[in-house]
Amino acid sequence: MPQTLKLILTLAATCHFSLAAADVAYEGSELYLANCANCHGMYGEGDGIVTPSLSVVLQDLRYLAERNDGEFPRWFVTEIIDGRELRLAHGPDGMPVWGEAFTRMEGYGAEAQSRVDQKIDALVDFIESIQIATAEE
Repeated sequence: MPQTLKLILTLAATCHFSLAAADVAYEGSELYLANCANCHGMYGEGDGIVTPSLSVVLQDLRYLAERNDGEFPRWFVTEIIDGRELRLAHGPDGMPVWGEAFTRMEGYGAEAQSRVDQKIDALVDFIESIQIATAEE
């Protein structure tokens, strides 16, 4: 086997291994637009294109911190998005259980679960980033 071909194959194998082992950075805004905006609206106002067909009124996601005494309820938002443990708020036909949906997309096992957790964290980070603080009187 020519030396050049060996070098190319070695580099290709190393690059593939490095990419597979690396953590993938997920963009929360992209995940939000792809998975949440149809219901919650592009800006989190609860005015997505399917909102008129829903049986519940969606809250404006931009004011979660305000409604929680100025502190963003990260744990609660994470649990709502994940949905595998906390379902009472949405009922059987409410918001998709994104923890299960992302798991079906990513697969099973520790590495796949890490990617699922990263996607949920990216969504929570994005929702935290759109919080609007009202002026205190």
